[in-house]
Amino acid sequence: MYFCHPMKNFFFLASLASLPMSATAQNYTAPIRQTINVAWEFRQANTEAWRPTKVPVSVHTALLQNGMIEDPFYRDNEEKLQWIEREDWEFQCAFDVDSTVLQRKHVELIFKNLDTYAQVFLNDSLILETNNMFRTWKADVKRHLKPSNNRLHVYFESPTKKVEQDWKSLGYELPGGIRTMTRKAQFHYGWDWGPRFVGCGILKAPEMVAWDDVLIENIFVTTQNITKQNAQMVARIRYRSDIEGKVTLIAQYEKRRSVEEREIRIGVHEDSVTWDVPDPKLWWCNGMGEPYLYDFSVSIKRGAMFIEKADVRTGIRTIELVTNKEPKGESFYFKLNGMPVFAKGANYIPLDIFQDRVTPAQYRQILDDAVSANMNMLRVWGGGIYEDELFYQLCDARGMLVWQDFMYACAMYPGSGSFLKNAALEAFEQIERLRQHPCIALWCGNNENNEAWHNWGWQMQFNEGQRNQIWRDYQVLFNDLLPTYVENYAGGVPYWESSPKYGRRNPKSNTEGDSHYWGVWHDEEPFEVFNKKVPRFMSEYGFQSFPEWRTIESFTLPDDRRLESKVMLTHQKHPRGNALIAEYMKRDFRPTKTFEDFVYVSQILQAEGMRTGIEAHRRNKPYCMGTLYWQLNDVWPVASWSSRDYFGRWKALHYYAREAFSHVAALPLVDGDILRLYGVSDLLEKTSTTLRVRAFDFDGKLLSDVTQLDTEIPADSSRMIWQGYLKTVLDKNKIEQSVIEITLRNAAGELAYRRLHYLCPPRKLFLPKTKVNLKVTPANDGYLLTLQSDKLAKNLMITTEADGFFTDNYFDVLPGERKSVLFKTQRILDDPANAFRVKSLADTYN
Repeated sequence: MYFCHPMKNFFFLASLASLPMSATAQNYTAPIRQTINVAWEFRQANTEAWRPTKVPVSVHTALLQNGMIEDPFYRDNEEKLQWIEREDWEFQCAFDVDSTVLQRKHVELIFKNLDTYAQVFLNDSLILETNNMFRTWKADVKRHLKPSNNRLHVYFESPTKKVEQDWKSLGYELPGGIRTMTRKAQFHYGWDWGPRFVGCGILKAPEMVAWDDVLIENIFVTTQNITKQNAQMVARIRYRSDIEGKVTLIAQYEKRRSVEEREIRIGVHEDSVTWDVPDPKLWWCNGMGEPYLYDFSVSIKRGAMFIEKADVRTGIRTIELVTNKEPKGESFYFKLNGMPVFAKGANYIPLDIFQDRVTPAQYRQILDDAVSANMNMLRVWGGGIYEDELFYQLCDARGMLVWQDFMYACAMYPGSGSFLKNAALEAFEQIERLRQHPCIALWCGNNENNEAWHNWGWQMQFNEGQRNQIWRDYQVLFNDLLPTYVENYAGGVPYWESSPKYGRRNPKSNTEGDSHYWGVWHDEEPFEVFNKKVPRFMSEYGFQSFPEWRTIESFTLPDDRRLESKVMLTHQKHPRGNALIAEYMKRDFRPTKTFEDFVYVSQILQAEGMRTGIEAHRRNKPYCMGTLYWQLNDVWPVASWSSRDYFGRWKALHYYAREAFSHVAALPLVDGDILRLYGVSDLLEKTSTTLRVRAFDFDGKLLSDVTQLDTEIPADSSRMIWQGYLKTVLDKNKIEQSVIEITLRNAAGELAYRRLHYLCPPRKLFLPKTKVNLKVTPANDGYLLTLQSDKLAKNLMITTEADGFFTDNYFDVLPGERKSVLFKTQRILDDPANAFRVKSLADTYN
């Protein structure tokens, strides 16, 4: 294995000392990089029969593909498959090597995402032993290779059995359990939204790199100084060389080139090349500007021949985390290119419990869904994985800032030398891999470890000596090692020790740092508490709902579709989840007729409650400068806090979030008998709008109509733009029979924002029974649905058996209003007029 030790300080040379050229260095050829894409096979260790599979692969998916297990997600199959984690597994393949590869001086085999404890053999020779799925593993294999029929054999040890002795040797049980001993995705061991499938596998196809002269191991293109007129760029290069002598470094973008002469030396070294970008276009997050990306390349040329080249796509930007002392505590917000950012988004977890099944199309879809919901930040949560390179490339291209956790969550971790060395190498490799991406806004040490140690009662199980040791181990990892690596190698991206800074019962959680507020949900506090408990930056808060009925049908039999059936409880991982949903539903909604109705109303409950939180955070800008709800997505079909389910189907929350995250909005707040509207903008320029406030009864009678011209909403602000007495707005109509429509139109008269606001919980509303007329016509991208009702239809949900996407759903239709929704699909429906069903909240009442 080759490794440039991260403890050494990087240094970058403008020129290197002249050294004599090796007499044997005659031919200069560029490295060859190949992926080994061949057929594989696997077996349970020490059994006879090998079965076919393909890489990427995990043991569970390999077993499933061969019909050796049933679908792990179906019914209660999860509990039947726990035996898999206690077994060892083997994978093997055979491959040929081209003569051009074998002729090179060096041939390296590279594994990324080997999960986790693997012994790798090439032609019966042990070349690697691995113990961390988050690291890259390399071996020089030239002497082991032959032209044909090379046998690559990977033996995986059981991840639970492997560490049992070390776990016992600790002398105490660390909070978090045995998973803390292994540098493996922590959610594999089960979470309150995910199953337990502790497997193993080859999650990326191995690569082969063959080279003679020079190999660029890493390149980092960054800015030394930025003004409106010019960006001074530098490419910092770590290379490995078998030659010494004069070379030319060429940095290029578009039609511009920068050429510098160098002397290179044998061994592993660093160097740099600089150039200017005049009139730079900056990279901005979604809603603040264009996420402009430059394509840079750095080449090494010897004589007339190019011997190595690296291409980099990146953006020019600065990023800061501002934590200044203030009269009311301490700020917490991000500055992008010197401008404050109000962070709008969600917490992101892996897309599947089996990472080998995730496709590029799924990555593109979830990032498109985040952009469609007006998000500008995702938090990559610390119990999952450092995501695939494509994920970050898409975030770069779509202007999605990333709060990146290191992969430690809800636990205390060992402090042994071997563990810390492993953690150090992991941190260095991941920081170096991701620092090129302009989307990276923060490195955070862990998820909730600090809060849990101080507030969850963990310390009670240990004596004083053990407590001191565990806390020292924490401080070494999260207050020494990780921040040092971020400071030295992350290119100026800030570090934050733990999310949140304080637990929710500490008053400082509302005045300093980031906050995880779970008083709503865990403590059964009403949603209205969100209006009072407003922190500086809300990095977690949430409420559960069930996925849509089609998703439930995918893992159940008809008899399973009951709230407390064994199968439904298998797909509800929070011990109080169903009871909490039912309790909150009882407060705000009327009893439902069927379980299917209960599922539908759970989504409305979640969406309405979470909108209360989102709007409270945005109204309180700039005191509060971020709202990231828990959670964006699921790893399997489950009742959870997500806004889009495992299959990518939007829940009501995702539609609600799109409205609540609008770049310009008019957010209502009732204070006694006064309705106040707050104009909120995340744009960099002021917005001139026309505000209109109308009130109706549920039969369509207009109660009041107020238009306010030239309503200016300043850039990047929140301020009250209108207020009125409720009696006047409602014309003394009962609040149980009234709805208020709030709209903003821009200078061109186009609708920029619309919000319907009710003044009491849905259970108190006198919702009328109404028939919704639905017309379906073919359209270019699918089918256009036109809906109309003569009375108020609240929370209309459109469903169909066809795969596709509704551009809007779970919306209200005012009496007489005509609402158009596009159903995007590739399918041609046999009977479009009868392919769609519509349900409103009133339809769930007895």
